Amino acid sequence: MRGFLVAVVLFALIAAPIAAQSGAPASSEPPHVVSLSHFIHATNKLETTIAFYRNVFGMTIPEPRQFTNAGAALLNNVPGLGLRLAMARFSDGFGFELTEFSNVDRKGGQGLATDPGAVHLILPVRNIDEVLANAKKAGAEIVSRANGTTGPVTIKTATGTARELIVRDVDGYLVRAIEVPASEATQPGLVQPGVSLALAVKDMDATVKFYREVVGMALTGDMKFARDKAMADLYGAPANSQFRQLSTPFPNTKSRQEFIEWKGVTRTPFELHVVDPGAGGWVARVNDLETMFKKMKEHKVVTVTPEPVWFTKTTWDIFIYDPDGMHLELFQNIPQPEQKPSN
Repeated sequence: MRGFLVAVVLFALIAAPIAAQSGAPASSEPPHVVSLSHFIHATNKLETTIAFYRNVFGMTIPEPRQFTNAGAALLNNVPGLGLRLAMARFSDGFGFELTEFSNVDRKGGQGLATDPGAVHLILPVRNIDEVLANAKKAGAEIVSRANGTTGPVTIKTATGTARELIVRDVDGYLVRAIEVPASEATQPGLVQPGVSLALAVKDMDATVKFYREVVGMALTGDMKFARDKAMADLYGAPANSQFRQLSTPFPNTKSRQEFIEWKGVTRTPFELHVVDPGAGGWVARVNDLETMFKKMKEHKVVTVTPEPVWFTKTTWDIFIYDPDGMHLELFQNIPQPEQKPSN
């Protein structure tokens, strides 16, 4: 069952006054995502996961810190929730937040790359052979195989071909590395601009409807199923399986959210709670959370936070699940009116 059943009545009574309407004026535009803040990835032990991304992808990640804002407990609907985090920054301008929760039950899991609900990070890299060598040295599971051997797969793209590889990190979270041409490697280090996220879905039609009508994001691509052995090899799927793939850009970035639906392969729905090691999703700023929340209720969207809460004095915030259980944190920045000094 989705959500957290550990919330108690007392906590709900405390949170209720905070979760009142924002008081912000209604937007003249339909509700939509304004900007991407960061991707999220819950871990079992922060130090272990940080070491993985440093050693395999050469990422610069700061040391963990304790997060003391009481808004985290409200947002996750878990009284007394503890949180440590480390926020890496991509050259794209947004972050990658690694979290470690405490004072709450955590149950990790590992879905197949083709299972509905399986999230994976997409990292454009300068040298995929270096990533493979680093991943093997770290003892990571290599999901992709080429000609019966684990390793990079050459995939046809809109602009030619690219060598790609899917590995699993220490929390079971999937990472897809895509080698970019030398001429496009504009940043020092392995990871290059264009970091994105992907999700395997159960029903693409339901996914399109949710993102269009609730989140205000339009998905584009070919709705026809295709068969491609290289893609099957990349995802560790049977050679005769089929897939269809859509995507939507995050505003003002080179980043995107990809969605892929498979058939001809056994699929088991895979869902984790926000606090569970291996869980993933994204955090974005929206223009009109109040109207968006009304649409969530109309569409019977399952939420982590029962209704929006004040994460800070100026940030109105909610955590929800998309149709396949990926976590979306949506917030609106609402300046508070200036207080006139008393006489």
